[in-house]
Amino acid sequence: MYLYHFGIRELPFTLTPNTSYFFGLPSHNEAMQVLLTALKTGEGFIKVTGEVGTGKTLICRKLLNELPDYFVAAYVPNPMLSPTELRRAVANELG
Repeated sequence: MYLYHFGIRELPFTLTPNTSYFFGLPSHNEAMQVLLTALKTGEGFIKVTGEVGTGKTLICRKLLNELPDYFVAAYVPNPMLSPTELRRAVANELG
């Protein structure tokens, strides 16, 4: 319905955010800069929090797409993991 009504080729809102649709609002740009600074200064773990629908997943995916190759990163979207589950999730992400 979106496609025909708005004359677009693909759905802009899907379960997995598409980083090509990223629109850098000031709060998003600030979050990206904070994340990049934290990574460049050696922070081991970074937790991104916020209200539902504010762009957390999109920002994380955009960050992962833009990281230089020398970074090794894992994306763990579930905030309710036990310490053991967290270690397992990170290990799975890193292969």
